Amino acid sequence: MKSVLTGKYVEAVGRRKTSTARVRIWGGTKTGTTVNDKDIAVYFPTAEMQAVVHAPFVALEITKLPAVTVKVNGGGMHSQAEAVRMGIARALEKDNKEDR
Repeated sequence: MKSVLTGKYVEAVGRRKTSTARVRIWGGTKTGTTVNDKDIAVYFPTAEMQAVVHAPFVALEITKLPAVTVKVNGGGMHSQAEAVRMGIARALEKDNKEDR
């Protein structure tokens, strides 16, 4: 897999039902995921929802997670987690077409 570090950041939108997530995967050495300016563990408190969000990284066997910032609104918490998952998957695919 090619690194996500090809530019400043890669941006994509993910949608699920009435939830919309704008996802940016940043290059550089920073790591961590923030959702609506909160740490992922605060915004999605259950391990199940955190696993849903990080599923694209697991599927591509990316062990060192890059910095991810997300703005999400609408719908319920599970729908928002799935919208974030779709946004991350689209951003990774946008960075490297072979990851489709």
